[in-house]
Amino acid sequence: MNIADIILIILIAAALVMAVRYTVKSAKSGGCCGDCNKCGGCMKK
Repeated sequence: MNIADIILIILIAAALVMAVRYTVKSAKSGGCCGDCNKCGGCMKK
């Protein structure tokens, strides 16, 4: 493995971690993006 392969693997892993964190955050906050001004207000039930 050369340096380019290692960097590519790190970038893919970081993208997966960010996607999982975003999904968990969305599920916890009822689908709100966390910035109520950006998403038009939180729809909490």
